[in-house]
This record gives sequence, structure tokens and C-alpha cells, in this order.
Amino acid sequence: FTKMAKSLPKGCFPTMITPFLEDGAIDYATLDSMIEWYIASGCTGLFAVCQSSEMYFMTNEERLALATHVVGKAAGRVPVVASGTFGGPIEAQAAFVKQMAEIVEAVVVLVCQMAEEGVEDAGWRANTQQLLDLTGDVPLGLYECPAPYHRLLTADMLKWCAGTGRFLFHKDTCCKTKPIADKIAAVQSLPGTAFSFYNANAATVQYSVRQGGSGFSGICANFYPQLVSWLCANPDHADANDLQTFMAIAENVIMYKYPQCAKHFLGMFEGMTITPKCRKPDAAELNEEECLKLEALHRMTQKWCDRLGIERLNPATGKTTTVPDSLN
Repeated sequence: FTKMAKSLPKGCFPTMITPFLEDGAIDYATLDSMIEWYIASGCTGLFAVCQSSEMYFMTNEERLALATHVVGKAAGRVPVVASGTFGGPIEAQAAFVKQMAEIVEAVVVLVCQMAEEGVEDAGWRANTQQLLDLTGDVPLGLYECPAPYHRLLTADMLKWCAGTGRFLFHKDTCCKTKPIADKIAAVQSLPGTAFSFYNANAATVQYSVRQGGSGFSGICANFYPQLVSWLCANPDHADANDLQTFMAIAENVIMYKYPQCAKHFLGMFEGMTITPKCRKPDAAELNEEECLKLEALHRMTQKWCDRLGIERLNPATGKTTTVPDSLN
């Protein structure tokens, strides 16, 4: 993949969690295993340095180092995007965008960082245009990140972004069917656009792909990337409705105490050494009931892989796995 790519591939871009050692340093050895697992499970791209990665609790140097490592391990097999705007003057954000642009396929602009909460769309657009002017021809993305506040783009604003020709990636977090359809239709009205729409909402994956969306970029791809990838590619399959139902319900388990629950889930694979360590100051330990729910999710994921004939890989070994004996 090169910076001149016309568009990003359809499919699943997991919002990558960051494994940490007990001392809080990034666990790059475990990260390598996870990258191989994502790719072997059918993911067509990777979203590094995102909220799942605990990006707000990293220094700029760590953000660049993390993105560099992910790109190096992916080794051109899939494109990598990463966030590049973390608040402050637009000039300072643009400077960091240019640094990140030396590493990744597209630098993701956090929508909430382009204007203070309460600023009208005209102000947001003016600030975003300033960022575009200061970053040359750097390929960009958009992410409706819910922190520090949740700012959603209208269909008209998303169309304006796509019309600039600078944005390749959009992670949408509106979680509502009509706005999803309106946004996709607005972008599709632009002939020849390289803009790709990735839904972050697990309950509407099938719907958004059927509407013409490019795929999914969300948290459940840290649990069952092979199932998400399959649904993105097969939204009209006879089993797709049932899988969508499962994913919608399962989200109620995985969104609680995230991302530590994702690390606990991955740690259930035999040989996986990931720690539950998080940098989020409000990270809380899982209780017994929450662990039992994640064990049940492990079993259900295996049943779905069996039903669809999908190979389920152990991220620790890269080999086909089944539910560990301890969970049967």
C-alpha cells in the first residue's frame, strides 16, 4: 500500500487495543501476536492509536512509536491508519499530523478536536479547512471519537469532507440507521470519491454494509475479528441475520469495562500472555460474573465459527484453536 492509494479496502479495521506490561510499558511482543491474529482472521486494515489503544494516555512519542511498530509488523499486507489530532492550536495539531503521515496510510482526524463543544458546524469546518491547508496533500481520515466530547458530523458535513479529496477513512459512531443511510448516500453522490465509510456500531453492521458502507471499525473486532470480517463480506448470506443478532446482543457484554475485558478475553486463549493492565485511570477489575459472561462469549464465538466453517485462530500461536478445556 502507498500514500497514493485511491481508496482503502472494504472490510474490517479493528480498533486495536494496546497490550501493556505490568510496569505500564507497551508490550510489543504480545502486540506482534495480535497483529498477526487480526490479519489472519480476515481484517483488511488496522486502526492503531485510537481510543481503544488508550491513545489519550500516551505521549506523542509513544503514539508515533506504536504506529511505527504496527506498520512495520503489518509489512504492507494491510493498510494502517492512526489518530493524529489531540487538541490545542490547529497549527500544533497540523504539525503532529505531518509527523504521523510519515508512518501510516492515513492520519485520522478526531472530529471532537477540531472545535470546542458548542461551536457551530461553520466553525468546525473553518478549523478543519485550516488543518487541510497546513498539511499539504496528506491523506486523512475522520473519527467521531466520543471523548472528550461526542461530536457527530451531519450528512452534509461528511459530504463536504469527502468532496475535499483528502479523506480516505471515516469511523462513524452515530449508531442510528437513518443518519448512517443519509451519510452513506451523501458520500456516494460524489462521483469517483475515494472516501470509505466504516461503521463502529455492532448492531448495525449488516445494515450499513447493505446501504453501501465500506465495512466496520469497532471494538468487537478485538474479540471475534473473523466473524466481523465474514459479516462485512457476506451481508446477504442466509446466516447473516442470525450473526448480526448475536453481535448486537454480545456488544452488551464486551462494552462493559472495556478495554480491560478485551484483554481478559484474549488472555483466555492458551499461551496468550497479555496482562489486564490498562492506563485508563478508571480501569476496574472484572468481577466473577463479568468473567463468566466473557467465558460464555468464548464458547458462543467458537459455535459461530463452527457454524460458518470459519477457522478460529489462537493469537498466541497463530494455529487453529477451539474452546479451551477449562471453558467446556
